[in-house]
Amino acid sequence: MKRSIYNLTLCIIIACSLLISSCAKLNQVSPTSVPASAMFKDTNSLNEALTGLYSTLEVENYYGAFFPMLADLNSDNGIAGGYNNTSLNEFGAYNVTTSNIFIQNQYVAQYYTIANANAIIAGEAGITATDTLTLQSLQSVKGQALAIRALAHFDLLRSFGYHWDTTSVNGIPVVTTVQTADQIVARNTVADTYAAIINDLQNAATLLSNDASRNANYINPAIINALLARVYLYKKDYANAANYATLVINDGSFSLMDQNSFPSIYTSKLSKESIFELPFSEQNPSFFNATTYARPDAASTEVLFIASQTLQTFFQARPADLRINLLDFSSPNFQPNGRTLKYSSDPSQKDNSAYVIRIAEMYLIRAEALGRSVGLADLNLVRTNRGMVALAPGDVPDDPTYAQAIADENQAEFNFEGHRYFDLARTGQITNVLGVPIANACFPIPQQQIAATHGAVFQNPGY
Repeated sequence: MKRSIYNLTLCIIIACSLLISSCAKLNQVSPTSVPASAMFKDTNSLNEALTGLYSTLEVENYYGAFFPMLADLNSDNGIAGGYNNTSLNEFGAYNVTTSNIFIQNQYVAQYYTIANANAIIAGEAGITATDTLTLQSLQSVKGQALAIRALAHFDLLRSFGYHWDTTSVNGIPVVTTVQTADQIVARNTVADTYAAIINDLQNAATLLSNDASRNANYINPAIINALLARVYLYKKDYANAANYATLVINDGSFSLMDQNSFPSIYTSKLSKESIFELPFSEQNPSFFNATTYARPDAASTEVLFIASQTLQTFFQARPADLRINLLDFSSPNFQPNGRTLKYSSDPSQKDNSAYVIRIAEMYLIRAEALGRSVGLADLNLVRTNRGMVALAPGDVPDDPTYAQAIADENQAEFNFEGHRYFDLARTGQITNVLGVPIANACFPIPQQQIAATHGAVFQNPGY
C-alpha cells in the first residue's frame, strides 16, 4: 500500500486525533507526521489511543453498518434498496466492479484499523515497564491491538481473498509494521495470511492470559478464542475450530437464550449471547437502523438493505422457526420483499450494536467441525432454543444433508449480521446458490489500490 492508506492513517493517529476524543469517529486527516515512538510516552497515552482504535472498528464503512450489511446484500438474503444507487445495485446483482465506492471505502477502513493498531504496537515497544502494574497495562494494550489487527486482516481476507483455498496466491497484503509513504506491501498467499492472523491471535492470547474480564465491548480471552474458532473453521482446520469453540462454550460467561427471550438480543445491550459486541449511542451512532429499517412506515427507497423474498420463502419452509418474527414481510411499502427488524429500535437513538460474535456461532462452528455423528447435539441446541424441533440422526443421513442443515441454521440465525456471503464462499456454494462463477466468491481489489501499488497488489481472477 502507498500513501492512500498507510501514510494517511498514520498521520491521523500520530497527530493526536486518536487521543482528542475517545468517542469521535477518526476521519480527520492531519498534515503532520511524527514517529509513533515519539508520540507514546506512557501507558495513559497508549490506553487513550487504544480507545480510539476501537472507534476505528465502528465507522460507517466497517462495523458501523456497511461491512456486515453489504455481505448480506451480496447474497440471497438481501436486495438493494435506495434510489437506484449503481454501486449498491452491483451488490444486489452479485456483480461488484473494481470501481465500486463501497468496496473502496471498506478496504480503506479496514486497513485504517490495521495502521492504527500498528502504530500502537510500535509505541508500546518504546515504553519500558518500571513496575508490575505498568507491565500488565502494556501487555493488555498490545494484546488488544494484536487481536484487533488480526480481526481486520481476517475481514479483509474473507472480503478480498480466496479464503476458502489455502493453496491460493490470492491472499491480502499483511501489514504488521508502521508504513512510510513510499513503502508498498504486496499480496501474501492465503496460507501466509492465515498464519499471520493466527499468530497475532495466539500472541494476544498469551498477553491477555491473566485477564479475567468478560466485557463483550473489549477484547478479552473469550473473544480471542472465539475469533480463533472462526478463523480455523474458515481455514478448514476443524479440530482446532472445535477446540476453540469448546473453550468459549465452557467459559461459562455466555449462554443461549431460549425461544421466549432470544429476541431481546436485539433490544438490549450485552445480552447473555454476546461475546463481542460493539456499542453505539446517540453521540456515537451506528447506521444499522437508518440502512435497514428507518421508521415504521418507511418507503423501500429509504432503506438500503432490504430482505429478499427468497429469505421469506426460506422461512416459510420452517414454520416453527421463531426467527421469522425478526423479519417484516407485511409492510406494503416493501412487498414482495421485506426488512429485518433486528435494528428497528427507536430510530432517534441510532444506538444499535454491532453483533460481531455471539455464542450461537460457537455452537454452530462446533457442530460443523465435529460432523454429524457428534455435532448434531450442538445443532439441535440452537434449533430448540429458536422454536424448532430437534433433528434425529435419520433426518441427516449423510454428510451433504447435514452440511445443508448447518447452512440453513446459519442463515436463519445470522441473516443481516454479515455471515451469509462468506459462508457461501467458504463452503463452495456460491455458484449453486447465487448462480455466479467462483470468481464472485470474493470482491475485487479496488482499482485505486492496484494503481497506487503499481500492480504489486494484483487483481483477483475474473475481474
